Amino acid sequence: MTTDPNSPPSVEDGLRSVLHSGKEKAYDCLEKWEDCVRRHPVESVLGAVAAGCLLHRLPVRSILVTKVKIISALAPPALFAYGAAKLVELLQRKAANSAYAPDENPREY
Repeated sequence: MTTDPNSPPSVEDGLRSVLHSGKEKAYDCLEKWEDCVRRHPVESVLGAVAAGCLLHRLPVRSILVTKVKIISALAPPALFAYGAAKLVELLQRKAANSAYAPDENPREY
């Protein structure tokens, strides 16, 4: 978590803000759906039955297997990118600290 207001935001801060905004949007969407179901209960039940019939007819297992394969193929590059971003952040922090820290052993010429 970034404590200095002048320092650039860290990768963790960016991820945390994205996840927080996504969570808020999901809760807002859930509240809208709940209100819609309360206003139109019969249509909601019919829609749920239709969705269940459609899902029963779809090849859900093959869709899930394909999704797992895609995620497992994309996970290593994503983890590598995250690690590279954290390394750059660490190096920038070290460079900023060494630029402002006075020399402990100054040499006199």
